[in-house]
Amino acid sequence: MSSAPGFRALFAPCAAGLLAAAAGFARAQGSIEEVADCAIRNLPPSAHAHAKLTTRAKGGAETAIDVEFWSSTSAEGTRKVAVVQRGGPASGFTGYLVSDGDAIGEAWAVSKKDGKARKIEERGARARMFATNLSLEDFARFGRVVFPGQVRRRPDGEIDGRKTFVVETKPAPDAGSEYSRIVTSIDREWCLILRREGYEAGFDKGAKPRKVYQVAPADVKVQDKFANGMRGRMDDAKDGSSTELQVVDLEVPAKVDESFFTPASLERAAH
Repeated sequence: MSSAPGFRALFAPCAAGLLAAAAGFARAQGSIEEVADCAIRNLPPSAHAHAKLTTRAKGGAETAIDVEFWSSTSAEGTRKVAVVQRGGPASGFTGYLVSDGDAIGEAWAVSKKDGKARKIEERGARARMFATNLSLEDFARFGRVVFPGQVRRRPDGEIDGRKTFVVETKPAPDAGSEYSRIVTSIDREWCLILRREGYEAGFDKGAKPRKVYQVAPADVKVQDKFANGMRGRMDDAKDGSSTELQVVDLEVPAKVDESFFTPASLERAAH
């Protein structure tokens, strides 16, 4: 299997990609056009990485797993991503293949039991990846700024002295999202997501974010003109858990044949 596209699209430290339709929407809006153009500039055609995911429960129990990740972005701006587990305790699935969509697009997972890839329909908090606090929707949203729904640009902000664009998205009712709104802060120079807040209507009446992903500017590395977060963290205020991502090695860009992103290829990668 050839080296493939990358980890940037997985966690916000890695990419700020947009669907072509979303980019078109952004340009039409004017006020968000600058953000869309910035995000697209930091989106590589492909990448490949190894990383460690460490999840801590509220009581202190810790689970660490190693993963390998690939992504590919078409000329139209649509994206396919695959991630497989390489070490640590295995849960029900050992690999995932996800395409762009509303909350998420088509998703496949490889079963630990028989090594077969199956199309999965689970959404929201029920669809947690591996032994982490990340849902499939979190996985899909890490690399994108705009999704279908109500989108608006909010006043610019600042994180640790870095100027940021701020975008708020209220997912479309039929998107199947677990969030009522998402607020994303993108570094104006790096065009990289530094913080993403996911609000859930049923958590604290939507007043505070349930999940927060963030990457410190000190953990950002610019490689092959693309900015990457080499360490990031997702906190879930609902259950007190956290998952930390540490990128071990990264290729940007790394070419991969499109035939890699099929259920059959996922089975071989996760073997």
